[in-house]
Amino acid sequence: MKSTATVIALLLTTWAGAQQPSQSETTKPAVIRGSGCVSKGVETGCLVLKDTKTGESYNLMLADHAPAPGTAIRFQATPHQGMTTCMQGKAVNVTKWKQLKDVKCPPEAEAQH
Repeated sequence: MKSTATVIALLLTTWAGAQQPSQSETTKPAVIRGSGCVSKGVETGCLVLKDTKTGESYNLMLADHAPAPGTAIRFQATPHQGMTTCMQGKAVNVTKWKQLKDVKCPPEAEAQH
């Protein structure tokens, strides 16, 4: 009888643990905010931005329309998971961005190789 009770208790404990969300399911991804001028990356199709406050470089991953190089923006993003073909900056998935019309970006320089 003891072994049956032990097995039932073990099964209930395992089932209860499986019902609780894992830490990754309950943790929201970090929100990254930045602003600066968008420029072309070294690799074709890549957009990069150097944050004016922190100096951090970001590889901007955008699902919808992207800002044109030479545009000043403020963005909100989450860290990108996985590989990218862009080899510059920290890859981030941009969730929203807004053009900063009162900021003038310097003329677009050619990407350095």
